[in-house]
Parts: sequence; C-alpha cells; structure tokens
Amino acid sequence: MKVAAPVPVSTVDDYLRKNMNKELMEQIYDSLSKAPEPTVVGGQDQTESELNLRTKRQWVLEDQYEYDGLRPQKPLPFEAGQGDLYLDLKTNTLYVPDRTWTDEELLQLIDWNYRQTHAASKRFPEKPVLPQKYSESKFIMRAVESVRKLYDADVSKMQMATNLRKAEYGFSSQWWVYFSPYKERTMRGQGQEVWTYNVWIDPETGVVVDTTAVNLAAIRTPIDEAAAKSVQKDPSWIKEAIRIVKDKQGEQRKIVKTYLTDTEVNNKRGMVAVDVLLEDGSKYNAEFRYPSMMLRCLIYEPADKGK
Repeated sequence: MKVAAPVPVSTVDDYLRKNMNKELMEQIYDSLSKAPEPTVVGGQDQTESELNLRTKRQWVLEDQYEYDGLRPQKPLPFEAGQGDLYLDLKTNTLYVPDRTWTDEELLQLIDWNYRQTHAASKRFPEKPVLPQKYSESKFIMRAVESVRKLYDADVSKMQMATNLRKAEYGFSSQWWVYFSPYKERTMRGQGQEVWTYNVWIDPETGVVVDTTAVNLAAIRTPIDEAAAKSVQKDPSWIKEAIRIVKDKQGEQRKIVKTYLTDTEVNNKRGMVAVDVLLEDGSKYNAEFRYPSMMLRCLIYEPADKGK
C-alpha cells in the first residue's frame, strides 16, 4: 500500500484562534443549545448523483482548507438576501440552494463547521485521562504491529488518532487507534482507493481485541443460496482462518474447533466469518470478504470475558 507522502500540517487552529471573537462564540453556543444539527431547508431538486459529486468536491476542499490555508472570501451569511446559502441562527435553520453549490458556498459551510467544533472544544474541554496500566505509546506500538502482521501494511507514514473509550452502555473500556492516509478526503474525492485501519485494545491487559481494515469504496457481493452452499463445502475458508491465526497472528495455543458463524447475516453482507476456538476457551473470529477471501478483521475474545 502506497502511503508515503509529505506530512501536511494543519493551518486551522492558529487561524481560528485569531478569527473567533467572544460574540461569535456566544452565537455558536446559542445555536448549538437549540439543536446539535441545524434543520436543513432546500436542496430538494438535486439528484443523488449531484449530491455525491458535491460530497466529493467538499472532501477535496476541506483538505485544502485544513492543510493549504484555503478560506472562503466571506463567512457564512446569517441572514436571507446575502446569498442562497445562509444560516438563521435564531432558529438554527440552514437554507441551501436548489442548484449546484459553488466552491465558495462549500467553503463557507466547511469554515462554519470548523468554527463550531473549535467553539465546542473551548466550552467543553476534554477531561483528563486517568492513569492507565500501560502508556499510550505502548498501545500505539501494539496497534502498529497488529496492522503490520495481519495486513502487511506500513502505517508509519499515515495519520493517526487515538481515544480511550470509557465503559458504558454495556461496552467495556477500550483504547482505539485509527490509521488513515494524510489528505484522505482528497483521495476519496478524487476516486482513489483508500484503506484505513481501526485497532481496539483492552486497556487492562494490553491485548489487541479487534483489528479491522476498512475500504468504504469496496463493493460487497452478497452470497446467494447457491454460493452459500458452495462456501459451506469449501474447506479453504477454514484453512485461511487457521493460517491467519497461526502464521500471521502468531498464536501458539492449540486450536480445538473451527466453524463458519452467523452465516445468514454475513451472507447478506458479502462476508464469510470463521470462529477459531482455542484449548483454553479463548476464541478468534476471522472475517473475510467474499469472494476474494481478503481479511476484513480479526477479533479476539479471551476465555475469561464477562467473568
């Protein structure tokens, strides 16, 4: 995977610090208190194809806004009559044109979204992370190694984000490490294939529990009844799952059982998932894309989970 490129530096934070006054911050707080997202009025005459094209143009412009210093000539209007695109702050309603948007209009909306994010970060600063058994750098190293082992991908020149998800809503606490190419939005907007990687790690044990490769442009091929019967009879899916677990993951424990899982759901998704059970009760789930047999994710469930 080619990811080598000069590392761009964001120009946004410094720009917003110099161009956000107290009055505007209060206006943003007031609009956000009405609703997290504005009500959108207009734009009904655009086809799905036109909307997709606008989204791709916006991706490219957003990277230029963040990294190249591209800015709108004027800020997003807050009153009617100043443009076909404007935001009524009193009702938090965004009025959009029933035609193809100009680059200036797209930049105005991008600029406003960044201003909202900046204002919210100042009002609700992140809470300090409590001390953990392992350092963040240790989690990052394990995530880098997991991606390298499973996908033969070098993420050293990719953009990275991390986050510690607290335990809530039935989910346990986990570290999340995300790798993506720099200027990913530009690549998507230009129709290039983009691979990103999500890695989840148990903060208490430091064990990687989920490594997933994501390609939003990948075409999924649902598995029909005839293909499903063929998959059930084809031992190569099981053999590939065992190869991934033993040769790539480096698992040394004895494998005692393997079988296809959640076939009805996965057939609709165009995926083939294999459970690999180990002698101590731990389990791997290897999910492959159909029909290429390309690994999508490897999930690990320790034997003592839930105890």
